[in-house]
Amino acid sequence: MSGVLVITPTLGQSAWLGETVASVAALPVAHRHVLVCPVAVRADLEKRFPQVQVVTEPGGGMYAAINAGIAAAAGEWDAFTYINDDDLLLPGFGAHARTLERAGSGPMIAYGNVKLINDRGRRLGAIPVSPFPSLNRALYAQRLEPVYQHGTLVTRSALVTLRGFDGSLRFCGDSEFLARACVSGVPFVRVGGGAVAAFRLRTGQLTKDRAAMLAERAQVDTKLGLLAPQSASRRWWARLVFRTANLPVYAERVLRHGFVSFDELLAQS
Repeated sequence: MSGVLVITPTLGQSAWLGETVASVAALPVAHRHVLVCPVAVRADLEKRFPQVQVVTEPGGGMYAAINAGIAAAAGEWDAFTYINDDDLLLPGFGAHARTLERAGSGPMIAYGNVKLINDRGRRLGAIPVSPFPSLNRALYAQRLEPVYQHGTLVTRSALVTLRGFDGSLRFCGDSEFLARACVSGVPFVRVGGGAVAAFRLRTGQLTKDRAAMLAERAQVDTKLGLLAPQSASRRWWARLVFRTANLPVYAERVLRHGFVSFDELLAQS
């Protein structure tokens, strides 16, 4: 594998951006890191992080910025991910690259376990994810999110096939991309083991505007036909396996935060 491309859209104001950049630099695989930022902070970021490429965002929101970063990353790389400017990639992320390397260069998306941390980096729990990719379509049909962007790695050929992110979306561009991959038949592979990324829950996140996020997600559901009928037995089996596999995640959430859903935890933290 010739390398992993990591894109970070940023306004240059995150108190955790240095930690994010350091986590990418520590990856045990060949990689390139590209920051996409407003023109007003580009010079400052180039001075702070001379080891990364800094690209000016084109306007239009985060997902348009990610597309711009991908377009600017000429050269050889085989797989892609993006990470927010307050989140972390963990050493286990290297397992993704090795999994995709063994699988070849065809379209594929690898995903793994992701832990939740607070503004001080302390663990808050984990994100529930689908244990088996074959369940993903039936889970989407029940509005159960099987895969989250944190901890995913997309082959370059899959990115080309899917034509990048929908830059018109404000909240759900990552969810839309992964769901579009699922309904388009791009293969997913589940990478086991420990957490490969950390998602930081903090004040001021877009994820806290829950009403607007749910409204945009409903648009995505309709656009992609995610709620198209699945057989009752298939839906029941997918839900049972998903819930059972994530029992440790749910138990930790209850112990730490009480009886709240993952979406409610995002909104409360």
